[in-house]
Amino acid sequence: MLARVDPHVSLAAGSLGAVACELAHREQGSTAWLLVGLVLAALGLVHAWREQDRLRLGPLLALAAALPLAWLAVHLAVDYSGDIDASVVYRWQGNGLLRGDYPRSEYPLGAVLLFAFEAWIGGGSTRSANALAMVPFNVALVGAVWMTRARLAPWLAALVGLWPANAFYWEFKYDLAPAALLAVGLVLALRERWTLAGVVLGVGTLVKWTPSLAAVVLVVWLLANRRVRDAVTHALAAAGTVALVHLPFLVWSPSEVAAAYTRQSGRSITPESLWYLALRPLDLAHVGRHISFSAGAPRWANVAAVAFQGAAFVALAVAAARPGRSLRAATVLAACAPAAFLLTNRIFSPQFVVVLFAAWGTCAALLVRSRREQLAVGAAMAAAAAANAFVYPNALPHYDVTWLACSAVLFGLGVSLTVWFAARASGRPGVEA
Repeated sequence: MLARVDPHVSLAAGSLGAVACELAHREQGSTAWLLVGLVLAALGLVHAWREQDRLRLGPLLALAAALPLAWLAVHLAVDYSGDIDASVVYRWQGNGLLRGDYPRSEYPLGAVLLFAFEAWIGGGSTRSANALAMVPFNVALVGAVWMTRARLAPWLAALVGLWPANAFYWEFKYDLAPAALLAVGLVLALRERWTLAGVVLGVGTLVKWTPSLAAVVLVVWLLANRRVRDAVTHALAAAGTVALVHLPFLVWSPSEVAAAYTRQSGRSITPESLWYLALRPLDLAHVGRHISFSAGAPRWANVAAVAFQGAAFVALAVAAARPGRSLRAATVLAACAPAAFLLTNRIFSPQFVVVLFAAWGTCAALLVRSRREQLAVGAAMAAAAAANAFVYPNALPHYDVTWLACSAVLFGLGVSLTVWFAARASGRPGVEA
């Protein structure tokens, strides 16, 4: 009987169940409702996995738009303000730019421009405007994973766009923008649309600079394959886009524009990062006022974290430069670059999982070879995101212990997925992907 159920119906039912559980959670305060919502969404995805040959792009894109809108409607109905960033930080920075004053922001120029757009369409408020602005990006992300044209991509696109563990970040953060731009840029590169791919990754870099790492890996691959013209085209398109948008603002307010990078560079290891898990048992890091603040790690640990982060990126670039590496494999390695950078960052934020999902979804679409392998990768992605959601913003009982366990699950699965993707893409040239 279940086999006759349309997979879009099961996905919609799972999403609706998750939304209903979110409403119950906000009204009753029980964390159990969040777990029930994840189970219902998972059941819908599992049924869709069994019937994935019947998935169609149009209905899936409609669901990718409907779920975040339903999430927003529930929160507005119960007057849930959510994270301070969307309601306060984005508002004052966006309105400041609209008034003609560039804000001293920790966010890159593209993000500040996005906040100004949200303040404009929201009549000065950004709380709902941010959520609405992110909906097209979720649709674009789902479409990009689908458009890898891989046989097993459609179900992975559904997972990326409909897994409710990420819904808080869709609504109250803006990471769907760089996530979608990363995925779209990678798909364009896969089609060898090098100019357009460079522009899209350049726009992604304006919003959050991690998509630039994917562009660099692609340039390295092109140079290694003696495609100098394409490498120059792609590099100039990406760098030119960033420079062209930055130039007038640097002339206008150079110190404020640069603050996005100088303020971040001075921060040290936080408890939300991978490095805290290694340092805490050695009594070298501790939770202070909040898990997003400095963990008080020694200076050498911060230096080591940056060095490891750089080495991971160099290793991916070197792997892409190996003679005979296919474009498909190079695209996977390019997707792994921002994922590796974020996972090893000494300042990790839970919303990074949105970009990780975009990278993992693209990698999985290009690499998985069977439905069982696809399900295993998808389950690992879903579990990592679910664990991340109980680091922030949600809390399981005995939070002082459970958040650390959830963080370990997130990084354990996240690092394993990224290493597995990179290792498979780095196999024997010509057959690796």
